[in-house]
Amino acid sequence: MKGFGETKAKKGLIKVTVEIDENGKTIREARITGDFFMYPEEALWSIEEKLSNTEISELEMKVRKIFDELHVTLVGSTVEDFLEAFRNAIENAEKGERD
Repeated sequence: MKGFGETKAKKGLIKVTVEIDENGKTIREARITGDFFMYPEEALWSIEEKLSNTEISELEMKVRKIFDELHVTLVGSTVEDFLEAFRNAIENAEKGERD
């Protein structure tokens, strides 16, 4: 199942695409795009990689931990903005499966 979600942050748009396993419990792959500012910029690829094969129930905790471990600085957005985009993507993936 694939899903797309986005969130308008204070300064920028965060777009997330997820691929969820057939059981609807694990994020196989995540892609984050948009016009937000994140430093260091290369942290984005590490975040995506570290979120592969993450159980949806552990997503919030894992995202917060990854941002902290990588010492990510966000300008005009928050970790909560990213989590909202992920929640929207997951919800849309689940809706697509039911349709």
